[in-house]
Amino acid sequence: MERHDFEIRPGVHRVELRHGYTQVHVTNLGEPLTERRIEVLRMVAEAGISLDFLKLTHCGLSFLVPDSQLEPVREVAARLPGTTSVESGRSVLSVHAPNMRDEEGLMASIVHRALESGCAVSHVGDMHDSLMLVVESEGSERVAEEFRATLIGGSR
Repeated sequence: MERHDFEIRPGVHRVELRHGYTQVHVTNLGEPLTERRIEVLRMVAEAGISLDFLKLTHCGLSFLVPDSQLEPVREVAARLPGTTSVESGRSVLSVHAPNMRDEEGLMASIVHRALESGCAVSHVGDMHDSLMLVVESEGSERVAEEFRATLIGGSR
């Protein structure tokens, strides 16, 4: 198929790495689950903690906070219902590709490479034009560079 100058070429265009996050997992919330999740979010909001990358799980939720809010989130975590873990040293690795979901196998290839890299991946989220992975900061620069070298330009 012929492409025109104004069309965006397929494939990965950019790999971005942002450091300085802490990941919080709240599990075993019990029932009623929806009300318990709301309680957790209310407590986090009342503490003035800004969260990002909120994900609902089968028995709780998880989210990221900036490392600058590590101590306040630890204080809140001690009071939250359920079981809570607070893990600092996290980064967000974003792989940007227009119409990513339309490119067969691209997301699977990226996740596969990330898992094979040896850098721990604790969460994956996707949008139509990007894939975001929460990874341990240690080793993340190496993975980002490998992604830039092998994925940018449409290769897999």
